[in-house]
Amino acid sequence: MARKQRAEQWAEQRRQHEEEERRQRVIVITYFDAGDPEATLHALADEILKYRLAVRLLARAIGWADAGAPFGVVGPGPYWRPRHTPELPDVVPPAA
Repeated sequence: MARKQRAEQWAEQRRQHEEEERRQRVIVITYFDAGDPEATLHALADEILKYRLAVRLLARAIGWADAGAPFGVVGPGPYWRPRHTPELPDVVPPAA
C-alpha cells in the first residue's frame, strides 16, 4: 500500500515538474518573440551563443584557479558594449 502511494506521489511530482518546465519554456519563447519566427530563432540562437561563451570563459577561469594562476572577474561597467572576442584556445597560462 505504501509503495503504491509513493509511486503515485512520485508520478504527481514528476507531472508537476514537467508542467513547470513547459511553462518556463513558454516564458522564454515569449520573452524572445519578435513576431517573426525566423527573428525569434535568431534571438534565441544569439542568447545561446552568449551563454556558451560565458560557460567557456568560466571554465577557463576555473582552469586558471586550479593551476594557481591569478585571475579576476569584473562585471560590465556603464560604458560596456558587446564586442566580438576572438576564439582563444583553452590553454592554462604557464605557472609563474
